[in-house]
Amino acid sequence: MERQAEKFQELLKKAKKNKKGLLMLKNVAVRCQAFELAADLRGLEKKLFPESKEVKDSKNYQSALNMVGFNISQEGAWVIAEAMKSYFKMKGSFSIKESTGITVKAKELFKDLP
Repeated sequence: MERQAEKFQELLKKAKKNKKGLLMLKNVAVRCQAFELAADLRGLEKKLFPESKEVKDSKNYQSALNMVGFNISQEGAWVIAEAMKSYFKMKGSFSIKESTGITVKAKELFKDLP
């Protein structure tokens, strides 16, 4: 049993360096109904990998779009919102430069989301 505890600690140490790994570990804890462990892992996730303002905003955009019938990912919701902001800011003008900038930023912001 002690060896298993050591292996779990080793796994946790690696997950602390990898957001996707930590998310997967948390999801396994939920699946196994180890809710206290899942909550601890969520706290660790928030501490080690704080959400950016853009990611927080994307949740609100996603929720709003879901309410009007669009089933869309956080990344997709953020891209739509940013494209519309840029479109209106530029008074209806939108170029490949803006679209590329939004796409590249989205890939970076959401690379660790499942």
